[in-house]
Amino acid sequence: MTPLLAALPPFGTLPGELARAAGVAAAFGLLFATAELWARRFHPPVEWTRKYVHVAGGLVSMSLPWLFRWHWTVLALGAGLAVILLIARRFGLLASIHAVERESRGELYFPVGVYLLFLLSHGQPVFYMVSLFTLVVADAVAALLGRSYGRHPFTVGTDRKSIEGSVVFLLAAFLGVHLPLLLMTGIDRGTSVIIAVQLALLVASFEAISTGGNDNLVLPLATYYLLVRLTPSNAAYIAYQLAAQLFILLLVLVLARRTRFLTFSGALAAHLVLYGAFSLGGVAWIVPPALALAAFISLDAIFSRALGMPRGGYQVAAIFYVSIVSVMLLFADNSFATLVPGRHGLGTGHPFHPLFVGSLAAPVAILAFETMESLPRVRRRSALNRALAAASLGFAFVAPLGLWALGGSVSGEGLACAALIDAGALALYLGARRLLRWPPGTVWDLRAVGLNVLVATLLVLPLHFTWLGVAPWSLE
Repeated sequence: MTPLLAALPPFGTLPGELARAAGVAAAFGLLFATAELWARRFHPPVEWTRKYVHVAGGLVSMSLPWLFRWHWTVLALGAGLAVILLIARRFGLLASIHAVERESRGELYFPVGVYLLFLLSHGQPVFYMVSLFTLVVADAVAALLGRSYGRHPFTVGTDRKSIEGSVVFLLAAFLGVHLPLLLMTGIDRGTSVIIAVQLALLVASFEAISTGGNDNLVLPLATYYLLVRLTPSNAAYIAYQLAAQLFILLLVLVLARRTRFLTFSGALAAHLVLYGAFSLGGVAWIVPPALALAAFISLDAIFSRALGMPRGGYQVAAIFYVSIVSVMLLFADNSFATLVPGRHGLGTGHPFHPLFVGSLAAPVAILAFETMESLPRVRRRSALNRALAAASLGFAFVAPLGLWALGGSVSGEGLACAALIDAGALALYLGARRLLRWPPGTVWDLRAVGLNVLVATLLVLPLHFTWLGVAPWSLE
């Protein structure tokens, strides 16, 4: 314990929490003051002053597990910081942080990410420190070096990034994971290296597709989740997972380049969905999203040929809205028994798998309907006829084989569940489009897809659980 900490009231007491909170608040006040002084006196690029506050504030935040016992103290500090930043943004203050050309809410996501990480990692300060390092140091170094030396740019929404910056992030994240695990835990050298490689590749992919500053929230939480999952495993298993991820990444990148359906960032997002299905569910769970991707590529080719437009070029937003419901169902199936203990029947087997398959068939049906509207011969048919054909196509392309892949058989309940989600989401989408009349070809189309698939899934959920015979559960 340093002499300064020794002079403070005891750790974990109310006076101790207040004294340390005052010190942390003063440290952040000093950071803001020096950043403003630097900006006004020397006029550096705003990205430099932002990264200065980002890194220095992150280093201060790394000490929180050793300063505070109560998460309420961290919550109060984070809320106070967020309020100050919101007021400063509203009145044009703190130009050293807010006067950035690109749209970003990163400074507001930061205190939220730190608090959630502190709350989740209670009792695991090393994991907290490693998770925050990927945000504080790796992200800052990648942003600055990528901006200066990036020669191979790619876009994520309205943000521009570079492959060089992503490589720098990967290398920095590798060191930031490997060295603390090696020096501060009992994990052996070989396992530490392979964990660091796997985690760095995954987190670098998340960073590459983050936009609007949401990496300040996503990166620390994703890093912590991966540390919890990977550290109990042996080196051979992690190497197997790493090899599978690299294979999926290479395959998706080659597919994206040959078909032009996905941009580079879109391919990274698609590979994360496919690898997530493989890692959390197993080989069988990768079949439905792979079938859906093949269907999307085929329908896009038909659509582009009919309208004489360039192929695809879909970015992260398209992958996000199309897959968000299936990803949530994947996580639910993987961790329900752990996260929701009690007397229920959802902890055995794979109760969410038919919902997962249906949630991937539904976007195919919606895109199939949109494609039919672009074909003159098909467009002459009634809307009901086209809707039935689109729902049948989405179901047939994904559901039978997707359900069969899990256990080598297909149940009537599983087929009915997938069919109801498929047809229900399409019907909701068409009804919403007729009532709301949002502009075609905008991000609202994607949002409508995700929202209507979610609503259809929630409507089918009670019926599916009834078919399973799942008894009501208790959280006691």
